[in-house]
Amino acid sequence: MASLPSAEIQEAVVPSLLTAFATGVLDPGVFQRFPEQDESDRKAGSARIEELDRLLTERLDAEEVDRRGVFPEGFLEELRARGFLRLQNEGDVGGLELSVYNTFRLVEQACRTSVPVGQFLSVQAGVGVAALLPTLPPGPLRDHVRQRVAEGVTSAFAVTEPSGRNNVWPETTASLSANGTHYVLHGQKLFTGGGPVAELVAVSAALGEGARRRLCVCFVAADSEGYAVTASSEFTGSKGLPNGALSLDGVRVPAELVLVGEEGDPRFPAATPLMGPTALLGQLYFNSGPAVALAKNCVEWTRQFVARRAVNGRPLGSYEQIQRLVAQSLSEVYALESVVRWSLIGSKLADRWLERTLIKNISVRTAWRVVDRTVSLLGGEGIETVRSKTLRGAAPLPVERAFRDARGLRVAGNVDFQLDFTGMCQLLSWLYDAGRPPAEPLRAAGYPAAWTAALSPANAAHLRTAERHLKRFNETCRELVHTHPDRAELFARQRVVVLLGRLAGELFAVLTVLARSGSSAADGTSTETAQTLAELYCADADHRIAGLWRRYVAVSQEGRSAPDFAALSGRWLAGAALMELTGP
Repeated sequence: MASLPSAEIQEAVVPSLLTAFATGVLDPGVFQRFPEQDESDRKAGSARIEELDRLLTERLDAEEVDRRGVFPEGFLEELRARGFLRLQNEGDVGGLELSVYNTFRLVEQACRTSVPVGQFLSVQAGVGVAALLPTLPPGPLRDHVRQRVAEGVTSAFAVTEPSGRNNVWPETTASLSANGTHYVLHGQKLFTGGGPVAELVAVSAALGEGARRRLCVCFVAADSEGYAVTASSEFTGSKGLPNGALSLDGVRVPAELVLVGEEGDPRFPAATPLMGPTALLGQLYFNSGPAVALAKNCVEWTRQFVARRAVNGRPLGSYEQIQRLVAQSLSEVYALESVVRWSLIGSKLADRWLERTLIKNISVRTAWRVVDRTVSLLGGEGIETVRSKTLRGAAPLPVERAFRDARGLRVAGNVDFQLDFTGMCQLLSWLYDAGRPPAEPLRAAGYPAAWTAALSPANAAHLRTAERHLKRFNETCRELVHTHPDRAELFARQRVVVLLGRLAGELFAVLTVLARSGSSAADGTSTETAQTLAELYCADADHRIAGLWRRYVAVSQEGRSAPDFAALSGRWLAGAALMELTGP
């Protein structure tokens, strides 16, 4: 359902790595200045973050939320009263007027206390009606949503259905009444973040049948007849986040509160060209915000644990392996901050769509590595609950809760391998639609002298390696586009596309880490520290990239001698006994 970018409207307004992926050549202008937050904007965001911190300290016990699976009574009302359900909206509707990056900072900080709180805020700021308001065309719908936002309405966007969220068309149907005054909705929605407490819900539905179907986005009041929350969903992590299943049984929605798309086009209606970028940004808040928060928490917990432990009378932190683990986690936090800053600071809603598409997987996978490493480092304490630690008088570090939360992020908003696939399909579609390679950026001037001078010899070598990978990536993509005139034929080679998607994410992270490390003096990180962090991250990433290339070559060259995975999985799925396949 998400809108795909087109070559016509998605040319980068600000420096973007899209040009690099499209041409295989790094534009030196990209590295002129790594994005920095304006000081006045930073102060405005910090003031709201401090206000939220005080509220969470006074009103929220994160461990109790995790145990009971609900927020404290009256907590949502306090969020509403303080404007935290309207983070980015204008002041005339009670909004806090936060920038995109400050919104991310606030969500991240909330997640450092409680992931479900941060995710609830991200739903409101990313896909709720407050987020959608600026994308709506003038008219009765916009006026209605504006009024509800001013009232502080809680909201949600219901997309996923019992059959999953990767079908081209929703199974929920919308039918126009005979007199044209309203639409009637029938269907079920599942895993709707914010759904159980939402007062106004955007619902995706299909109008018509076959080739004449149209996508509808219907704005449904929760008190409508036929609308019901049928269940609250409970997950391994994010316990306490209101999430549930919805039923729409003959729900009548006034026609003026329904957006109708183009015939045969499953994308968001053309009248709302910014709805797709807004939803993409919402996914970034919902997943990458918690990812960064969990990784930062883990390096803090690691320090506390290592500082109080010794092995055979020797401080734990003096052992080489521990030093390597700690440094590796710190380098990955640096990478997480780098990709977020690059993707959000100084860019408008539709800018850097490629980076914002790739960031979900690179952030949640990186956070998963940090959390998993922390669990291993802490040993038994890494999987021990806070309750158990408290009972025996141990430091109640909630690493076990973070482990559960982090695993859920790899599924939230769609499973990671599917996002590798869809993200890469978007990039390949951009290349198909462009029709010809964009002009390569001039390289005669080279990279900015101050930036290259700041790179250590190791990072200069990493940059040259990244350039080679980027050139190979571009050549590979163009060859695939050339040899598969029908994009559907290429997209049917799912494993090939998935591996390229993972490569794109890894290259994106490496390039932003190097770009930031060369501008370290500007962001407050010492040049020496920044270079060390970049060296560590890029060295690890080089191994992952090399492994992905090996797998890509193997898959792309598979012939008749390849293992018959289709036959094996087919036999199992058809009902073969396990012993028949694997033996007793």
